[in-house]
Amino acid sequence: MVKKNRNIIVEELVRTPVEMQKVELVERKGVGHPDSIADGIAEAISRALSREYIRRYGIILHHNTDQVEVVGGRAYPRFGGGEVIKPIYILLSGRAVEFVDREMFPVHEVAIKAAKDYLKKTVKHLDVNNYVVIDSRIGQGSVDLVGVFNKVKENPIPLSNDTSFGVGYAPLSETEKIVLETERLLNSEEFKKKWPAVGEDIKVMGLRKGEEIDLTIAAAIVDSEVQNPQEYMEVKEGIY
Repeated sequence: MVKKNRNIIVEELVRTPVEMQKVELVERKGVGHPDSIADGIAEAISRALSREYIRRYGIILHHNTDQVEVVGGRAYPRFGGGEVIKPIYILLSGRAVEFVDREMFPVHEVAIKAAKDYLKKTVKHLDVNNYVVIDSRIGQGSVDLVGVFNKVKENPIPLSNDTSFGVGYAPLSETEKIVLETERLLNSEEFKKKWPAVGEDIKVMGLRKGEEIDLTIAAAIVDSEVQNPQEYMEVKEGIY
């Protein structure tokens, strides 16, 4: 059995706690926000590639798919349903092993399918097949980095191919908790059933000044679910 050593250090933060400061700003982007979509697609592609590498070769081969660009499309919204005149464009880039023992691995096919599946699951009102263009430009991995991963066959202890570090903190402040739970509520299945016109592209900003906390909510409203201005105002009231 391989013994794992985790290089984790925890220490007290020597500064004025954020909750004791006069001003605090917190922002949360929902799963439908373009930044969150890019991150979600990148992670979905990595999981899909890893599963397929394991299925075919028994190991996870080198890949990094964290470079995703989401370029907004264009639409003419109107009550009852508008018109998309320019589709969303999504560029997938990064590196992945494409050739194994002279066999070509379907990197682009796996990546595009993973991206489409993620969008269909995450952004319910988006017609992915008709209104999203996904372009995979994922390149072949570096020979040196591929070699690092190939050595896993000989040595069960994974080797590093890069330097990285992570930073975290706990617990969340009251403002952070309120902002986080607000976004989660607005994007919850229960809320969507009651207010289907509220899309997944939601951003919540919390501003605390002293003991007072104000929330600003930016939420996309799906025009096909709203028939007139009165219904639009009802949806806004439902959000607040």
